[in-house]
Amino acid sequence: MKLNYDNVINTICHVNNIKREQLEEILKNKELKYLSLLILKKYNCLELDKIKADFKINSKRTLKYNENRAEEKLLVNYNFREKYFYMDEEINKKD
Repeated sequence: MKLNYDNVINTICHVNNIKREQLEEILKNKELKYLSLLILKKYNCLELDKIKADFKINSKRTLKYNENRAEEKLLVNYNFREKYFYMDEEINKKD
């Protein structure tokens, strides 16, 4: 399933009770950043140009590192998994 990058980002913002203009708030919390990257990856929305602008990730290498850390955290942390599935469910509702 492929969704629009903006739709996914808007849903992530809605779930976290922040405005799209305040997307930088996600960067302050690594858990939210990792959750957002995993959700974007799931829906094939990892567009480096847009991620550079929104998440301040400058290179593909940094993006890949963050993806790996997020996947690792998904496997290990129960609460992180619960939040991931909740966000995924919300995106599916809006679709």
